[in-house]
Amino acid sequence: MKIIFILIFPLFSFYAIAQPAPWVSYPSASQTSYGVYHFRKSFNLDEVPEKLVIHVSADNRYNLFVNGQRVCYGPAKGDLQTYKYDFIDIAPFLRAGENLLAALVYNGGDDKPLAFLSVQTAFMLQSEEEKFSFLNTGPNWKVYKNPAYEVISYYEMLFRERWFYGFYACGGGDEVVAEKYPWGWETSGFDDSDWLSAQPLVFDKQPPWNLVPRNIPFMADHLVYPAKIRKVTGAGIPAGDWDGKSPITVPANTKAEILVDFEVLTMGYPELTINGGTGSRIKIKYAEALYEEVHLKAHRDSVNNLNMFGVWDIFHPDGEIRTFRPLWKRCFRYVQFNVETKNEPLDISSYILEYSGYPYPEPATFVSDNVKLNEIFEMSLRTLEMCSGETYYDTPFYEQLSYGGDNRPIAAISTYNSTDDQLLREVLRLYPQSENRETGLFKSAYPSRFDFDMGSWSMGWIQTLQDYYFMRGDSAFVAQFYNKIEGVLRFYERHLDERTGMIGTVKNQNFIDWSNTKGSLPRPNEKREMQQSALLTLYFAHTLDCAAKLYREIGLTERARHWEQLSRGIKVAVYTSCWDGEKHLFRDYADREIFSQHTNIMAILCDLVPPSEQTELLHRILNFDGFEEMASSYFSFFLFKAMEKTGNEHLYLENLNFWYNFIDRGHTTCGETGFASHDRSDCHAWSAHPAYYLLSSVCGIKPADIGFNTVEIEPHLGELKEVKADMPHPKGRIIVEYRQVKKGLQTRIVLPPGLKGSFKYQGEIRTVKEGENSFIL
Repeated sequence: MKIIFILIFPLFSFYAIAQPAPWVSYPSASQTSYGVYHFRKSFNLDEVPEKLVIHVSADNRYNLFVNGQRVCYGPAKGDLQTYKYDFIDIAPFLRAGENLLAALVYNGGDDKPLAFLSVQTAFMLQSEEEKFSFLNTGPNWKVYKNPAYEVISYYEMLFRERWFYGFYACGGGDEVVAEKYPWGWETSGFDDSDWLSAQPLVFDKQPPWNLVPRNIPFMADHLVYPAKIRKVTGAGIPAGDWDGKSPITVPANTKAEILVDFEVLTMGYPELTINGGTGSRIKIKYAEALYEEVHLKAHRDSVNNLNMFGVWDIFHPDGEIRTFRPLWKRCFRYVQFNVETKNEPLDISSYILEYSGYPYPEPATFVSDNVKLNEIFEMSLRTLEMCSGETYYDTPFYEQLSYGGDNRPIAAISTYNSTDDQLLREVLRLYPQSENRETGLFKSAYPSRFDFDMGSWSMGWIQTLQDYYFMRGDSAFVAQFYNKIEGVLRFYERHLDERTGMIGTVKNQNFIDWSNTKGSLPRPNEKREMQQSALLTLYFAHTLDCAAKLYREIGLTERARHWEQLSRGIKVAVYTSCWDGEKHLFRDYADREIFSQHTNIMAILCDLVPPSEQTELLHRILNFDGFEEMASSYFSFFLFKAMEKTGNEHLYLENLNFWYNFIDRGHTTCGETGFASHDRSDCHAWSAHPAYYLLSSVCGIKPADIGFNTVEIEPHLGELKEVKADMPHPKGRIIVEYRQVKKGLQTRIVLPPGLKGSFKYQGEIRTVKEGENSFIL
């Protein structure tokens, strides 16, 4: 299914839809309960117009069909302040004579994904041109409540099989009974004479959804096919290669389990087409990997003598040719069909996935003479793609939430692998809309229905804004957030302890990294309060430095001075209270002998010791064996920033153990922490930063000025003998090729038109210009 669409949206602001068509719903429908509804509107055209643009939206979600063909689904995630509607030109799907608009609208009820912000079940469609206003939603639309659906509560899924591994937020499963389904409802020949008229919704003032145009593209929708049937029990179906397009048969009166392997983690809308099997039951389970026991994943390629834990859907066939597609996207590498047949065999005719993820243009490439390093780059890039939808995702399998702190490394990866910043800007826009007016802080993830602030992730959002500005020079975009930035900074300024100069007691959540022993960092006390944490205080100082740099660039000099002065005082306070002169390290707390890599990494980034001493501190971070806490694969992002800051990027390639371990464990995407004690998610974008650092540190490609108008290139190849890479740039693509030869480093650099800069290697500097540059150093 290929989506053809027209999107129209502004760059930095939203315009509400003018005089929208009525929102409609099902008469007597519960406003917030689970339900699946079908809407239809038949109409005739004497001739097909060249263009017919409609606006469409729904609460929670819709799938729109024109003459039986699914043309789009949405709306893109947002909140009630900026609730999205889609633009699409449906003229290519129309014909002279009778036509049909049809929409499936569903409300996930209490089990909807945590990222869905909802008021009630509702649907809206409006023609952009007045002459086609007869298409607008109203009582002339027909509606039907589908009785075939029941939700499988995710609480049932998580606990029924005693499987529970951390937090799950992607919504419930679907159970569908085929004999109750109105098959063909989206086609013109379907009899809807007994359907009800849609009920227009009436509001005292304005509708609760403040409609704004979709400002990201529709999702990519290419097809993905399975690779193998890995294991079968209870039926004589052979294991081996299977592309999902050739039928397999489960005999009558059989209980069978069929394990299908896609060989890489993927996500989207799987479509199971079956034939026959009256009275059968198919349970479709999805998992990232198989388990040795609860909470203990096996090697990701292993399947024998292992357990299948995961979420699932259920389909009850009625003996006809039918296709089951879940309402919301699924993420998996493995799929298991648990099939129970009655007196009739069941044919599984096909099983194909319609991928659903952000449609990044051609990303960067990286190829070296180290095969595993190349795999790390591809694994990291796949992780970015898997964690990019209508927002960034922390993890596509467990949560699909956009966290303020996760988004800093994700944004860095994105800006090095794409010049399409629409998704990044949308994430940066949405997040501060969760502001708590009392504290000035934001939710940990947004859009979400979380009810608590996350101060550290609010600071992470400021850090990401600064990174984005320095890459793109987009001052108009970042300046609009001045009040939001100030609100976060003032919160922590108010909570500085006058006695110690460090952050005193704060009761909001302040996650910075997972612990490699237990829980998260920094650790709260028994009252769940944070007190006198050097790590949190330095994270604040680092955020102040980021804000001050940003302010100076956009002309807010006075506020920059204020925050710079505060930052200096904080750094003196942490040094005075927490420096251990014997170990030459910073303690996590003034009164406790607890040391972490995290606090000392932040000490480098905050210049707590002079630049001349920072390399020594970096080596202590890498070699000291008394740390209670080690940086995870996520927080290594900051470790590698410290290497960059101290001129030690040559150490980067020596410190990729997490990612080599991911490869050795069969991962096809980057895991959550790299710690064996916290092996939950197989796909976490905050760990995918090798797709950034292999380009910026190893290949050495960096912006030489604000906005990347010029480039500076300084490779750090370590023991690599050959590297070829290219990355997108607003002016074209940057290509670098390095090869170690007897005479030195054979170098080829190609810059796009209008881009020039410098190349530095082992102390020698050369000017590079647009076009081809070749030399040996």
